[in-house]
Amino acid sequence: MKVVYIHGATATHNSFAFIQQSINAKNYLYIEYPRDRTAFENLDNMKDIIINNVSEPMFIICHSLGGIYALHLLEEFKDIKGVVSLATPFAGSDIAVWGKVMNPGYKLFNDITPKSEFIRTTKDIDVKIPWTQVVTTTGEVPWMEQPNDGVVTKKSMTARPDIDYIEIPNNHYEIVQCTRAVEVIKKSLQKVK
Repeated sequence: MKVVYIHGATATHNSFAFIQQSINAKNYLYIEYPRDRTAFENLDNMKDIIINNVSEPMFIICHSLGGIYALHLLEEFKDIKGVVSLATPFAGSDIAVWGKVMNPGYKLFNDITPKSEFIRTTKDIDVKIPWTQVVTTTGEVPWMEQPNDGVVTKKSMTARPDIDYIEIPNNHYEIVQCTRAVEVIKKSLQKVK
């Protein structure tokens, strides 16, 4: 089985260094995507990367926006056996609404607002594989009225009825350096092997 990593919006594959070192996957693929394209352009590129580099079942580990990409990939690839997402904003990002007002041309803000097409279309995707979302509970942005991890609200992270949730007291960025998150990933990988 190939472990496929999809990083968050402003990160790179380096954000998974601790997790990869900890789980020591022998067969893995990092999917990179640029910040200057729309989410749908990035998604098309991800599909091509998978088609050209993966010929066996996949297990996806993703952070933040990477989890939204993973949802969209479920529609294309039937050999995804499981997913662990870390702090994914399934219902979009309220903070992106503010960001869009300040910088209307920034593609990321346009793609991850709760009403964006990229977020809205995921509501029609049924998750029928083992999927665990790690909900990050530490951190706080005061102008977000709901509990949040410094970037994403807990409400957005828990918006899907068809996946399992585990809360871990880290903020949005610390979670990729968390031994407890690694334990969740290892346990999830064992279930699908």
